[in-house]
Amino acid sequence: MSIGYTAATPEEVAESFGISISWVREQARRGRVPHLKFGRGKIRFLPEHVDALVRLATVEGNDPEAEPPAQASADLGALGATVRSIRAHQRRPHVQGDPQMF
Repeated sequence: MSIGYTAATPEEVAESFGISISWVREQARRGRVPHLKFGRGKIRFLPEHVDALVRLATVEGNDPEAEPPAQASADLGALGATVRSIRAHQRRPHVQGDPQMF
């Protein structure tokens, strides 16, 4: 009986992309990419898991022919403070020279 799975270790995945092993392990630990887990610290990646890791790290480029996005209004003062932001500000430790809003 033959099982046709090929699984890569975090070290193999990191080496193939030239990235750190800890970054690969961290993505798995945080649940950002699927992986196989065999006990404490024993994780493996199937080819489809590596594809998911590639999708996670892929940055879409800008099309130079595309029309630039419309410019948003720079006047953010009209937004004002929310009740939540006021409470958060009141709870945080204030730094000397930080103006008191209230």
